[in-house]
Amino acid sequence: MSGSLGFALDVTGVVLSASAALCAWRSCRWLARLEAQAALLPPEVPAPLVSLLVPARNEEANVAACLGSLLEQTHPRCEILLLDDGSTDATVPIARAVIDARAAAVVCGEGGAGGAASAAPPADGSRDRTAPPHQARVLAGRPLEDGWGGKCFACHQLAEAAQGEWLLFLDADTRLAPDAVARALAAARVARVDLASFLPRYVGDAWPNRLVVPWLYFFLTALVPLPEVTSTSHPRLSVANGQAILVRRDAYRRSGGHAAIRDHIVEDVSLAIAAKAAGLRIALLDGHRYLGCAMYEGGRAMVAGFAKSFHSAARRYWFQWAALLTLLVLIGFRPWLRVLTAPSATERLLALASIVLVGGTFAALLDRFAQRRAALAVWPLALWGLLGVAIAGGLSGLLGRELSWRGRPVGGRAPS
Repeated sequence: MSGSLGFALDVTGVVLSASAALCAWRSCRWLARLEAQAALLPPEVPAPLVSLLVPARNEEANVAACLGSLLEQTHPRCEILLLDDGSTDATVPIARAVIDARAAAVVCGEGGAGGAASAAPPADGSRDRTAPPHQARVLAGRPLEDGWGGKCFACHQLAEAAQGEWLLFLDADTRLAPDAVARALAAARVARVDLASFLPRYVGDAWPNRLVVPWLYFFLTALVPLPEVTSTSHPRLSVANGQAILVRRDAYRRSGGHAAIRDHIVEDVSLAIAAKAAGLRIALLDGHRYLGCAMYEGGRAMVAGFAKSFHSAARRYWFQWAALLTLLVLIGFRPWLRVLTAPSATERLLALASIVLVGGTFAALLDRFAQRRAALAVWPLALWGLLGVAIAGGLSGLLGRELSWRGRPVGGRAPS
């Protein structure tokens, strides 16, 4: 590489790193402002019925904690639907045991935070702590039909069965604080959106959750201008987090719902794009104070999960995938190489500036979202590992190779 080209790339890396830091600052400032406004918003009267919808496939490690947190919601009108998506483990008996135990506790006089969907809430919208538990059911999912992705088909069936004015799709590895539904509704009202997804607090003792997964905050705040996601109508400027998506029932139908993106694997972003294309407003909001998520129990599951997402992203949005990889190489990998190999002190200083900007931004995001600072000790290795998974998973998608996720094939066909 010629000296002039190398210097130009060094300068580009610094500019991109500084731009990412600025984008993260703007995104977090916007999130904080909306969060403060939502905290002052009085609850709706009468309270809307919210359907809490959980697709579950082999989630025996998560389903008890997830369902238990849903049954404790203080929002006065919730229905809870968990769909068994062909589980071969103990997901269903554990889920039913949690629901039965909660109902038995109320019968014995222990009370509960939730209320049946048919119960009339107090006039002020508060929750009667002695009311019976929220209505909760376990649904048996239909066999996966041709042309559908597994999660999209499960969510589609849940939406068909739901009665709520709002639909809150939740992954089974999420855990909600008792006031989570109420706060999520307030956040969506303040943002004046039809579809909102939420940044959770990533929890769990497995090393991927502590060291690697927190990079999602960087990807979603430093590389995406969150205020413009809401204020700009272009569908391609869309982002969502599928771990928690809250959408008005009528808006879900207008966008076509999961049926419109039935074979998409990165269904959260595709659902957001479809919503914007239908003229709806969307937002990615901060839910880390009331929403937790334990994504992976080990390294193998983490690699498979991220590879599946990048596999689908490269097939459907190859330009965005390539742009992301180029950006990560320029700000996350190349500066470390240049610190050791650049021929001049100026170029080494430029590389060091990029490292400090990216590392400082990541450190600030860890504090902002209550993550463990241990991730800082290995942040270059974690980012390089994600870069490798992004390249390998994306190339598999472009080459039409199949991956497996939870016992089902992913990809291998040209995208629709």
